[in-house]
Amino acid sequence: MNNNKHTLVIILLALISMTASAIDACKFHSGTAVLKGRIQNKPSNEWNIVTVSSSNLFTDQEEIHTIPVTSDGSFEGTIPLTCSQSVMVQDMGFVFLAVGDTVEVTKDAGTPEGEGMTISGRGTSVMVNQFWPVLKKHYFGDEELFIKDLPMDKIPAWKKEMVALIDKVIADIEAARLPLPSGTDSCVAEILGARLLAEPFLAIMQNYRYNMTGGTYLPRRDELGDYYDFLAGREKWLLDNPAMLFVEDVNTLVNRVEYYMMPDFIFMSNSNSLNLKKDDDVGYYQLAVQTIKSRYGIKSIGCMGQIALCHHVFKNIDDDEFSPDKMSSVFAAAIPHFSHPVVAYHALQAYRKYVKRHEGHQEAVASSSPEGDAIFQRIVEPYKGNALYIDFWGMSCGPCRRNMLDERGKVERMKDLPVRFLYICDEKESPRANAEQWMQDNAIKGEHIYVTHEEWQHLSTKFQFHAIPFGLALDKAGNVVTQNDLNNYFEEQMKSE
Repeated sequence: MNNNKHTLVIILLALISMTASAIDACKFHSGTAVLKGRIQNKPSNEWNIVTVSSSNLFTDQEEIHTIPVTSDGSFEGTIPLTCSQSVMVQDMGFVFLAVGDTVEVTKDAGTPEGEGMTISGRGTSVMVNQFWPVLKKHYFGDEELFIKDLPMDKIPAWKKEMVALIDKVIADIEAARLPLPSGTDSCVAEILGARLLAEPFLAIMQNYRYNMTGGTYLPRRDELGDYYDFLAGREKWLLDNPAMLFVEDVNTLVNRVEYYMMPDFIFMSNSNSLNLKKDDDVGYYQLAVQTIKSRYGIKSIGCMGQIALCHHVFKNIDDDEFSPDKMSSVFAAAIPHFSHPVVAYHALQAYRKYVKRHEGHQEAVASSSPEGDAIFQRIVEPYKGNALYIDFWGMSCGPCRRNMLDERGKVERMKDLPVRFLYICDEKESPRANAEQWMQDNAIKGEHIYVTHEEWQHLSTKFQFHAIPFGLALDKAGNVVTQNDLNNYFEEQMKSE
């Protein structure tokens, strides 16, 4: 009990003593921002909504928001944010939103995604959005830093170039010589400096992800120390720099740190060297943190490592088999490692919401997308009385196609049972002719449903997904259930026949 009290005191002190930074502490806390603007040359039957994807960066949970577009192309909506961050505006690109700011976006409907967009207004958000493309080109040119299919013998020299870029940015930040307009706000300069550091850092992690592991999620931990040998001495810039939360593709950055730099929080339980008692959560996290620090020769895992741990703690938050008692034990074991005030604040906020929900105090909320409700009801109505496996997929999504190929046996086994497999895709992203040809060539059975791009956006808002593949299951009464529950139910059905 005394240890727990001591830990809570440390966290509370951390929350009221943010680390020295030019960035206002409120930008690290939750709030809202306003996104408004106009779609130029808007077709009458398209661009009727703007879909915005934001994230709780500390629990790895995505939130989808929809803003209606009027007939003249104008739109305006308030976006709730866990903290200031870059959000993905579908069909436009990344837009940085700082808590409390208003950002105005103009998009030409006739241009491809990522083009034809201008950002105007005043404040931190607007300056970051406007200065970033120029600064990025100044340091890195027009080419992507990450090189796909880089030969193994070329990796050491390439990595040396990336580390040199990191060092150049660090030197320019320390000497206050980033090429920014005179009088640029120090908060803006700090955010842009972090973004510059993140680009080569992320490229290095992307290289490990794709060129050294073959794209698998099984990092070879015996190689990590050598590959990330540059971390020691640079951890305050790369691992313990809270401004990294404001980089452009922050979701990818955090997930790469979690999976390809600090996989111990996730995979350590599979290690033969783990000599701990069952359910020793305290020992588990202590060993994981010690292993990471020892491997890289660093003094702490920093705020990035703490966010990776936070992801691990909360990844099972909606798993029915993960009991509140287990969650309490896991969170208590992790608390001592949330020493960074930003991470500690959001970890406590997430756990508080978890407790309220599991104590039955969660307030009822309206549907996030009444339009999505109607579209989904129209889709499933013809299959009433059947259990449904539903996959949202797309032709450009390799894992989606692989899942469909892997499911062919299950579809065949269950063809005589009251169950249907529904494959739903966005016809704009997956033209019907191409999709049908691929499914025919690969003998993909099931029900194939094509929706318009706007209908897809409403469905993604209803089910709160941005990336695919995304799947869910309904029982015969139309209730959402886990796919495992449905699998088990039909396996029993088949055994009894």
